[in-house]
Amino acid sequence: MSNPTHKPPRFALAYANLMVRRPGLVLLVILALFGVCLWGTTKLTINSNQLDLISQDLPEVIEVKRVIDMVGGSGHLMLALRGDDEATLKKVADNLGAQLQTDTKNVRSVTWKLPVEFIQQNMALFIKTEDLAEGKRRIMAWLKDQLRRNNPFFIEIQKTEPVKLEMDDLINKYSSVGKKSIRDDYNISNDKKMVLMLIKPMWDSNQIGQTKEYIDQLRQKLAAYPGTPGAEGVKLVEDYDLMGDKKTVAYGFTGSYKTSVDDSYAIEESLQPVTLLALGAIFLITILAFRKWVPTIIVVTGTVIGTIITMGFTYVTVGELNMITSILGGLLMGFGIDYGIHFVFRTRLELGSGKPYDEAIRDAVVNAGRPALVAAVVTSGSFFVLMRSEFRGFSQFGFLSGVGTFIIGVLLFAWSPALLALIGRVNPEWPRKLIGEMKPPPVRNATGQEVRVPKPGLVLAIGTIVVTLLCLCCIHWTDTDIPTDRPATLAERIKGGIRFNYNSRALIPEGQPSVKLQDEIGKRFNISSDPIAVYSKTLEEARAIYDELTLNAKKYPTIDQVVSIYTFVPPPETAAANEKILKEWKEELVDVDVEALPPEAQEKAGLFMKMLEARPFDVHGVPENYAAQFIHLPETKPENHGYLTFIYPAVDLWDGKKMLDFADQTSAIHTPEVKDSTGKVIAPEQDRRAAGAAPLFARLARIVLSDGQWAVVLVTIWILFMHFLDFRSVTLALASVIPLTVGLAMMLGIMTLADLHLNFMNIIILPILLGFGVSHGLYLLHRYLEGTSPMVALRSVGAAVATSTLTTASGFAALLVASHNGLKSMGMVACIGLITTLVVSFTVLAAVMQVLWDRRERNSGDKGSNAPPAAERSDKPGHAA
Repeated sequence: MSNPTHKPPRFALAYANLMVRRPGLVLLVILALFGVCLWGTTKLTINSNQLDLISQDLPEVIEVKRVIDMVGGSGHLMLALRGDDEATLKKVADNLGAQLQTDTKNVRSVTWKLPVEFIQQNMALFIKTEDLAEGKRRIMAWLKDQLRRNNPFFIEIQKTEPVKLEMDDLINKYSSVGKKSIRDDYNISNDKKMVLMLIKPMWDSNQIGQTKEYIDQLRQKLAAYPGTPGAEGVKLVEDYDLMGDKKTVAYGFTGSYKTSVDDSYAIEESLQPVTLLALGAIFLITILAFRKWVPTIIVVTGTVIGTIITMGFTYVTVGELNMITSILGGLLMGFGIDYGIHFVFRTRLELGSGKPYDEAIRDAVVNAGRPALVAAVVTSGSFFVLMRSEFRGFSQFGFLSGVGTFIIGVLLFAWSPALLALIGRVNPEWPRKLIGEMKPPPVRNATGQEVRVPKPGLVLAIGTIVVTLLCLCCIHWTDTDIPTDRPATLAERIKGGIRFNYNSRALIPEGQPSVKLQDEIGKRFNISSDPIAVYSKTLEEARAIYDELTLNAKKYPTIDQVVSIYTFVPPPETAAANEKILKEWKEELVDVDVEALPPEAQEKAGLFMKMLEARPFDVHGVPENYAAQFIHLPETKPENHGYLTFIYPAVDLWDGKKMLDFADQTSAIHTPEVKDSTGKVIAPEQDRRAAGAAPLFARLARIVLSDGQWAVVLVTIWILFMHFLDFRSVTLALASVIPLTVGLAMMLGIMTLADLHLNFMNIIILPILLGFGVSHGLYLLHRYLEGTSPMVALRSVGAAVATSTLTTASGFAALLVASHNGLKSMGMVACIGLITTLVVSFTVLAAVMQVLWDRRERNSGDKGSNAPPAAERSDKPGHAA
């Protein structure tokens, strides 16, 4: 009912009058701004360098930028060739390697083989002295037996078995340096069915746009592969399951460069069909809600215009998008359309009370505008909380989302009323015909009794019990970790409460080829993923790092292997002792006639005699082709000249907990004081930090976890503060956040029972849900404060609340069809949260409002009054229907 004694604020009334009296001017300004911002939107580009999204002052970033400057990039682009014919694989690898090396614009280096002759000849210096002595004993016993039996005058009176040369145990023990076999020059697997080509592009793996473009070019080259002498007619096929043969070689891409591209573009590619599906669902829901085309077109066009203006603002303030903010448009359209929905529903209500179009539009702006403004401010502030993040992807996302939400909210309360007012000027009856009208809900039923929320006490009691039980399900009742890699039993779920899944594999698309190939390489080559690196200025420091990591391996259980320039230098004490054995051995073989040995032994005799010539050498004796991989490039900045020590993890870095452990153990590698040959201290005792993708991702993971927790706390404080500022009543402020708090508590309980987990992606949904969830209570309570009973308030704005929630939920529900599991989890959590807040609004909040209404009637002693007491409000909204 109308309450003319409640005068609206002057600003609200002036704003509403402007929309009604100057609609043409308002629309002209909006369209002019839209045109300018549309031009700015076309100029927007996406910065695909992920390193730029992290604070450049972080030690992890500083160190990785040093490594990039030293060697040109972190990790490699791996090209794996698979087939069951070893000769074909090697010939194809040689041919491709030669081709790739000619592409100096894109390729810094290609490695598919490394000559092992130097290591073979000097391997005797690396072997433990007792093993070398044992090897000598076995070989000499076999050799004497062979020479004796090959002697033409050899006569055996009593038959004896020839001495067997069994060296497999020693050969296997010393057949590799690190994990690189010294039996073969090629990077070939132990089963001889895969050759690995390591490509170092001219840029770092963080520049995923360039990497994607290069991989696409490389695919075209491989598709047109012409064959090679000795392997004519060989066809290359990109396949991650096929085992090739003499005529077909299967290939695939992986490594840090490829997985970075896949991780980033998997989200973008998943969002393309999802966006269309979400827009279609939103369009359908609004049409079903309005049951007319025109109001849907009005709010959708207004939302699109507001989104474009936000993008123009982005171009002016930030200048570009990143891989996180690139999804901004779709998110804002899903959130922003709610303001238009609430305005149209309120206008229909005002028209249904018999008001002329101009008065109806004005009152709709005034009455629906206040809760819409508060909702926009609160939601924007919830996004702004993310600006405190060290991760620029989140901070920029929070800034732009907050500004965009406010822009769209204000614009829809300008575009929609101005457009309707302009239509009304042409024909006063057209607004009513085009958007429809809704009769004010009856205050009393057919028997003359007040329409009430039925049994509010019982509803509150049931709601309290349900929420309490669901909250109990969220609590961790046991310290035992409940597995997240398999479905937990109901008992385990209740014991474990709401859990956080640290496994990043659960976020990526199922069967992602690069990850699948990475796992295959790990099994075939017995190696882990790309290494991280530790910088040292001098060789002495590099030696100290190598000794610390290799001699104290128990301190670093997450490290699999350490590869340094000192990996190719034999330990001095061992080399000296072995040299003595080799010299004695050589003297014993002076009189041995090689031609007297069996033919198969004669072929190996040459290499064996070279091995006996091995003499100790220091780091300066390491060949250039070995040492180059640890030394800075010629173009490296002088302050970054030095050496790198590479560390390979022994744990699965897809497991977030293990990745954090690995990062912790390699973030403080303690080295003692380092002195030069004169005794001068050249490096003090210090802790050194490894650099690479793992430390960066570990820091980012901690940022996400911290941001998620802080965002929830700060957003909660912000919401309570703004609600109290709006209502000037603790009771009403707390009542208005009931849908939010109770709904989220129910959401976490349902997630626990359904075996759904929080993760590094969906945790960011929590502050977003907090920001959006405020609208339910705001619109219902503001309608209640206009003097209507709770049931009338519910029937007046309930349809708008439900429609706005369903449009937003449909946008998130579309994520459930995405191939990216992280997006699916975001969609699932958002949908559960939105639906639970909506249900709570129509049950618990409605019951609370009925209790407040009944208490007001008892205190006033006037059952006929429909106006809430002044104690429950400060500012009265404008004319109400």
